[in-house]
Amino acid sequence: MSKRMLGNLLLLLGAMIWGAAFVAQSVGMEYVGPFTFQCTRSFLGSLVLLPVIALTDKKGSSKKPQTPGQRRDLLLSGLVCGLCLFAACSLQQLGLLYSTPGKSGFITSLYIILVPILGFFMGKNLAWANSRENFWRKQS
Repeated sequence: MSKRMLGNLLLLLGAMIWGAAFVAQSVGMEYVGPFTFQCTRSFLGSLVLLPVIALTDKKGSSKKPQTPGQRRDLLLSGLVCGLCLFAACSLQQLGLLYSTPGKSGFITSLYIILVPILGFFMGKNLAWANSRENFWRKQS
């Protein structure tokens, strides 16, 4: 099997898992509340990541903060990212109380379009032409 075919199959598998997650969230919400579901999902995700963290520490591929200032910046950044993730997941779970999984998946997938647009207005270079050239150069 070629790398391209394997890549396409893995993308398809990822899309199927991602799409099925909305149905699983909707069904799970029939038995528990949105915050209980979110807490359980986050806890299970943390348990899955523990061996990954241990493996990267063992290989020495993780970079640990060296100074107290770096540690403070890392903790502050992690706190801000965690709060944003909590808010986004909470809003998505609460939205499933009032909408269908299909509509929720559609609204959530809008980030694919909105993130580059937001980045453009924040002054980030999209470099679509370079990305397209690099893509075709790698394929041949």
